[in-house]
Amino acid sequence: MSVLMVGVDESTKGGMWSVVENYLKDKEFVNKNDLIYIPTSVTGCSAYKKILFTMDSFWKIRNLYKKKDVQILHVHMSERMSIFRKGVIMYYAKKHGSKIVLHMHGAEFEDLYKRMKPKKQKRVKNIINLADTVIILGEYWRNFLGDLLLQPEKIKVVYNAVDIPDNYRYHCNSNHILFLGAVSQRKGIHILLESLKCIEETLKDKCIVDIYGPDVEGNIKEIIHQKGLDSWVFYRGWLSGDYKKNVLEHTMFNVLPSYNEGLPMTILECMAYGVPSITTNVAAIPEAITRDNGILVRPGNVQELSDAILEMVFNKEKRALLSKKAYEDANTFFSVKQHIEIIQELYDGLIGYSKK
Repeated sequence: MSVLMVGVDESTKGGMWSVVENYLKDKEFVNKNDLIYIPTSVTGCSAYKKILFTMDSFWKIRNLYKKKDVQILHVHMSERMSIFRKGVIMYYAKKHGSKIVLHMHGAEFEDLYKRMKPKKQKRVKNIINLADTVIILGEYWRNFLGDLLLQPEKIKVVYNAVDIPDNYRYHCNSNHILFLGAVSQRKGIHILLESLKCIEETLKDKCIVDIYGPDVEGNIKEIIHQKGLDSWVFYRGWLSGDYKKNVLEHTMFNVLPSYNEGLPMTILECMAYGVPSITTNVAAIPEAITRDNGILVRPGNVQELSDAILEMVFNKEKRALLSKKAYEDANTFFSVKQHIEIIQELYDGLIGYSKK
């Protein structure tokens, strides 16, 4: 089998890259599928360099198709320019006989589509319909994408997945509250800080809040200082590798009050370490976080978020129960091993491969 996978460069450090990295780390999966990965977008550089990077990626893809028969193109797509950039590749692959797996990651895809003019919507629909299989991250998107597809049966729900420790590692006596994700309005960082300010007198001598992730708006430390929270709320920057494991092992609970999402990898990573989450009831999040393994609140609701944080901090017995169920659910529904088995079956089905 020959598979070309396209997506983002490692520099993005986001959920899509985390998904891609799971595939690339599995040597058996890579070898079995003769998998080649070519990133088509990059961050952390000028617009000019981003264009050059994309053009170079297109050149690599063209050369690859000249050298070998690519049976499957696996496309990781988000929103905005990602749609049209990947669309060019999909048209090229279709012309050369590849089966196409379209893996939808964009948290804002539906909202952006609905704001597009009809002509642009038609272009997007044409691109989506090039796919032989469309992977969505949760049942939440089935109706929306089903309306865009001429053959809705192409849709396949495949949840994001994470590596799960062999043993339960939660430290119930920790006093560290975690925010892990892009530090941005969309992820609810401002609502979190507002909630923390409301309950500061109750919590500031009992808890430490650690904020990890790229500072999208570039002023998170200033906002923390302006709110007078800098004695117990800290922006820590990037979190990765073994240091991430250490942080997760010493986290009391995670807070991610997003306004829109896909299925956040950070929530699944926390579940894998038995860390319960307070998050919002948007997109596919309620398919992972339930009343048995976490707490769901409405996006933008400061009072609900404040109450949930206080309950997590002071109801240790409930927090322990949520933690154990989070770890169990991670093992049952969100393991990398299970995810890759599903993708392999999907690949095999597309090219008519038989195990007999």
